[in-house]
Amino acid sequence: LPFSATHIHAGSQAGVCRYGKRLECCYGWVKNNKGQCEAQCEHGCKHGECVGPNKCKCFPGYTGKTCNQDLNECGLKPRPCEHRCMNTHGSYKCYCLNGYMLMSDGSCANSRTCSIAHCQYGCEEVEGEIRCLCPSAGLQLGQDERTCVDIDECTTGKNLCPHNRQCVNTFGSYYCKCQNGYDLKYVNGKYDCVDLDECADETHKCSQHAVCLNTHGSYRCRCKPGFRGNGFECSVIPDSQVRPEILGGKLSNEEIKNAIPETVPTPSPKVLHQPFDYDGEVYVGTPTEERKEEFPEEKEEEEEEEENQLNPRGDVFKDFESVFGPPTEVKEIYIEPPQEEYFLDCNFDQGACEWVQDKTDDMDWTVAYHDKGGEYYMALSGLIGGREDVAKLKLLLSDRAQHGSFCLTFDYRVAGHDVGSLRVLLDNNAYPVWEQSQSKNQSWQTEFLTVAWKEEAPQSIIFEAQRGKGIGGEIGLDNVVLTSGPCQEDAGPVF
Repeated sequence: LPFSATHIHAGSQAGVCRYGKRLECCYGWVKNNKGQCEAQCEHGCKHGECVGPNKCKCFPGYTGKTCNQDLNECGLKPRPCEHRCMNTHGSYKCYCLNGYMLMSDGSCANSRTCSIAHCQYGCEEVEGEIRCLCPSAGLQLGQDERTCVDIDECTTGKNLCPHNRQCVNTFGSYYCKCQNGYDLKYVNGKYDCVDLDECADETHKCSQHAVCLNTHGSYRCRCKPGFRGNGFECSVIPDSQVRPEILGGKLSNEEIKNAIPETVPTPSPKVLHQPFDYDGEVYVGTPTEERKEEFPEEKEEEEEEEENQLNPRGDVFKDFESVFGPPTEVKEIYIEPPQEEYFLDCNFDQGACEWVQDKTDDMDWTVAYHDKGGEYYMALSGLIGGREDVAKLKLLLSDRAQHGSFCLTFDYRVAGHDVGSLRVLLDNNAYPVWEQSQSKNQSWQTEFLTVAWKEEAPQSIIFEAQRGKGIGGEIGLDNVVLTSGPCQEDAGPVF
């Protein structure tokens, strides 16, 4: 049976438990190089010390389970300052109203001399002289010696940010954040900026026909064999332009010389092919020598044909009757060249498409930012414009998009009571191909539309937002993508 552990309390070393007759470190404690049991905190204590298994004791000015959050002392009760309080990273500053002097305990004493000085944040008396104060080391007195101005630690070089972090200035202070492409993580007992693997996290913008290659702080996209482009947009390489080395072959200098090969006669098949019926017509393979002997007239006819110097169209065969069956008719079958595959990301952040605000409408779409992250989208606010006012946003189509039908994918949101409606139109059609006046739960939704045409291809796609009678809300548009061919989830094409 396993021994039960008994924790040894006061008067003995912390973290030591008795297992039967043995003394060992308790669960969550590890013996260090000094032979003492040391508590282990899995996620570390950024601004504090580990005092027990996953238990941190924060330094003054910090809070949180891992002591990684600044404590806002100005919000504590009782307040540490009598008049005004300014929170700083890991601490705070007190300052007084005009006419008062800051004391060492954070209180403010009435001072007629400070009132005369008109200091912005209070003053102090030093050797009989009145000097205005600034509540933070990141502030300094301005030219008037009364007001405080911010010190930009990021441009002056007074910040203490490591090389792999960037400085962000704030009023009276600054903070360090990881460079783009890095994330703050707890590694090897400390917090550090670690490279984000956009390829593994699938947060990259590479084409579905490209390979994502992670780099320090970023990533690269490379089109797969058989495709070409910048990696964010890849299209199929036509067969005539595919290099042999892409397909696993190799060309030597001898093989690419302009040499005309000698003609080699094709031998006649030794086996008589059976006739095949193609839509009522009969095809017969090349007869063998035995079959030729049964019809000696054929040889004589061939000799006569050579002497007659027939024209290449073969008009002399118009009265010829086949001995193997009824005369056959040669049919010409037109095969339409395959449409080039492509994937166009028309996103407003890093898209490769051309967007134009229509000058004939009543107002313009405006930029709006998502709640999470810095990415933005286009929106029409329900607070601007009047009822029935229209805003048009044009997506100009490239030559490839005009070559054949394509799938139009986009995210939309129509939030708010009677905020209006969103329509999709083609510039060669006066009627909308899609319209929506509300979205489910007023949240973002994705729409798939197959765009096709019978005669003339459209030059642009128009996203038209029209204001309703409601006040407030929003009509939003984002993540517009064009993909060659029809949509997989669409009910049918729109013309």
